[in-house]
Amino acid sequence: MKAGNYQTQSPSVNDLLFGTQNSTGDTVNFRLQDVVNITQAPSIVPTNTLIAYTISNINTYFTGIAGANFAVTLPTASANIDGLKYVIMSTATRATTTWVTPGGSIVGAPSTLTAFTPVCFQYNNANTTWYISM
Repeated sequence: MKAGNYQTQSPSVNDLLFGTQNSTGDTVNFRLQDVVNITQAPSIVPTNTLIAYTISNINTYFTGIAGANFAVTLPTASANIDGLKYVIMSTATRATTTWVTPGGSIVGAPSTLTAFTPVCFQYNNANTTWYISM
């Protein structure tokens, strides 16, 4: 469908949104994913008795005391999340952390979730893999 001079389509996380001029006068565009990351409130999860958690929010913060082992499940491999970035952080060091994702694989995941050190993963649907990212 066309609206005015614009072709409309379902948005993708890699679509560009029109931005504004920055301080040097250059036009700046934003990826839809970046805008979503900025505007979505983080999940704050108390983990005093928690030993496993399934991530459902792109920003997740674990609080409380750390147990000996901690398992984190990233979202299921799917074309709907291609290009998405998820940030996970903890207020306590979790010495033994395992990472899993149904239907996919994870490359570069740390074996320890260090306190106040964010871990970012980005999903690539071409090979159903989560990669450590910035």
